[in-house]
Amino acid sequence: MLELTVELSQSLDQAAALILRSNHVVALAGAGLSVESGIPPFRGPGGLWTKHGEPTNLSYQEFIKDPKGWWEARFRNEERPGDPVYELKVAVDRAQPNPGHHALVEMERLGLLQCVVTQNVDNLHREAGSRSLLEIHGNRTWLRCVGCGSRQPRDGYHFDSLPPRCTGCGGVIKMDTVMFGEPIPEDVLLACREQAEACDCMLLVGTSGTVNPAARLPLVAKELGAALIEVNPEETALTPWCDITIKGPSGELLPLLLERVRNGGEGPPGGPG
Repeated sequence: MLELTVELSQSLDQAAALILRSNHVVALAGAGLSVESGIPPFRGPGGLWTKHGEPTNLSYQEFIKDPKGWWEARFRNEERPGDPVYELKVAVDRAQPNPGHHALVEMERLGLLQCVVTQNVDNLHREAGSRSLLEIHGNRTWLRCVGCGSRQPRDGYHFDSLPPRCTGCGGVIKMDTVMFGEPIPEDVLLACREQAEACDCMLLVGTSGTVNPAARLPLVAKELGAALIEVNPEETALTPWCDITIKGPSGELLPLLLERVRNGGEGPPGGPG
């Protein structure tokens, strides 16, 4: 349980006041938010790539070269304990949105948060109820055509043949999640950039600030005059750019921040809690 010190309480008060006087607030969410729902990170202690090795930077090229083989391997690995694909699938299937996700949804409902840009592919923002959502790395529960870019839910899709083909253009269908070496879909990247340029306050939640192009978005916002608020247990590559840094787990801190914005920028009377 997080100890709410006077310093931490003051940082939360300052962040809440900043959000309340901002006109367009955007949240950039990273893997740290999902970790609190039991989903392992990719890098660092306990990370999937730390244990199993990092995937090749040519994974998208490998998919394009042999999509049928990729899909066959995908279905095999989804049922193979010890494989990182299987391990991630099990963790995500069990995961539920945590209080951090729900706090972001409530801030959106109150009209205080205009958009969430997430690097996570786990669908937890959608499950929590986020409506104005941009999934810059895609969504593991959706499929996408590499030809026309059309998307559809994976649930209920019948894989009658491999590789699956788009009924619209005949292009190959892949998972919506963005692979190494694969460009971010242009429509999503443009929308994320527009949000970074439009915001006057960006809330950085559980992101390490090391994966581009998402890591570039806060810097774009900052260069155009936006304030940056960071919520993270550790310092990150973006910490030096932030106006307010709130150190700790987002699942505990975001509900406290929500409480303060509801209370006009201050914590409840009677103490730092």
